[in-house]
Amino acid sequence: MNIPFVVETVLHDGLLKYKFKNSKIRSITTKPGKSKGAIFAYRSKKSMIGGRGVVLTSEEAIHENQDTFTHWTPNVYRYGTYADENRSYTKGHSENNLRQINTFFIDFDIHTAKETISASDILTTAIDLGFMPTLIIKSDKGYQAYFVLETPVYVTSKSEFKSVKAAKIISQNIREYFGKSLPVDLTCNHFGIARIPRTDNVEFFDPNYRYSFKEWQDWSFKQTDNKGFTRSSLTVLSGTEGKKQVDEACA
Repeated sequence: MNIPFVVETVLHDGLLKYKFKNSKIRSITTKPGKSKGAIFAYRSKKSMIGGRGVVLTSEEAIHENQDTFTHWTPNVYRYGTYADENRSYTKGHSENNLRQINTFFIDFDIHTAKETISASDILTTAIDLGFMPTLIIKSDKGYQAYFVLETPVYVTSKSEFKSVKAAKIISQNIREYFGKSLPVDLTCNHFGIARIPRTDNVEFFDPNYRYSFKEWQDWSFKQTDNKGFTRSSLTVLSGTEGKKQVDEACA
């Protein structure tokens, strides 16, 4: 499995290609590029829960740490920083700091033998949905499925974060659809921390399975209309803006 390609497929050029300083692969004649966004990564679930992680601003930095991280933020933030002088505790992973939405993801959390599922079960349900996952990752207690967008959705404060609000409704509708037949964690943050693809956990990957935000939105409208909401109400949500992503991480 070409993990760097998987990572780059998810990130949609949201980070620099090379490290700004001390790059081992950028040629001397190549400029580092203009600053883009940042993501957060963690080397264990325990570190993630405690908020101990690293801020990454380039694909190179991710690739040179391949298989050493367990969790990351697949959606890109405007900036990332640290809350302490030792640069151990990350800061900045809140919804009002989102720069671009690259993917929806679902956490399938198995608690009992009765709930046991396989990646094939997820794919079968996805066929009925009409949208196939781009990526399925095996986790400690189940699976995580990524539905990577065809092109990212960029977040702006000028629009009062309407793209985040609309994307959150789509994400919730996807989770509820799968939750009808599979054990889905409906509480984890929609744009927070998820499992990172590694050589030892990718169960399925097909970059051809990516859909536009409009396709997802058209499908989501139908789901929401069936619940008795009007389309105009879809631009209004309240609740988690600014909440720390580790509070509701997908483990």
